[in-house]
Amino acid sequence: MKIRIDPTLLFFLIFLWNSGEAWLLATLLAALFHECGHLLAASACRIPVRLMELDLFGAKIHPYGFISSYKKELLLAASGPLFSLLLGIFLLPYGGIFATALKSATFSLLLFNLLPIGDLDGGRVLRCALSSCLTQERCDRVLAVTSYLFLFFLFSLSSCMLLRYGQNLTLTLLCASLFAKLFLLQ
Repeated sequence: MKIRIDPTLLFFLIFLWNSGEAWLLATLLAALFHECGHLLAASACRIPVRLMELDLFGAKIHPYGFISSYKKELLLAASGPLFSLLLGIFLLPYGGIFATALKSATFSLLLFNLLPIGDLDGGRVLRCALSSCLTQERCDRVLAVTSYLFLFFLFSLSSCMLLRYGQNLTLTLLCASLFAKLFLLQ
């Protein structure tokens, strides 16, 4: 399996480094655990992985060929958030700076990935669920509308928090760049 790192990931890592070493390590560990869930599911489903692409929005696994069923795709998409949930539950009784940072990173990653947006895990799960009862064209249209609405809500919320409290510039920029990737750069 090859690993490709997009330059946008480096900007995110520099930002985390400036937030403190505990946040950088906690975020990397939470993301690693999340991606291990995807890789274990791929292995269990006998889906050979040719490439893992790391970018600003996380990691994307590229299998050899196509995934043969929606059931396997659903399992593959849901396994990362499931592993994040298990790690978060395991960490609940622990305190301290690093444990708190790891819990925050884990639950943030879990919630963000479950949003029904495009190629995020939640969007892939929604696509699999809709594909059982809708045509591919309708499924793509519903996912595009859902992605747009959730991104618009998240962007509006983060913009309001930025204006009101002077915080969450990162979330605002993440929403704007995800919107550009999904709708403008296709």
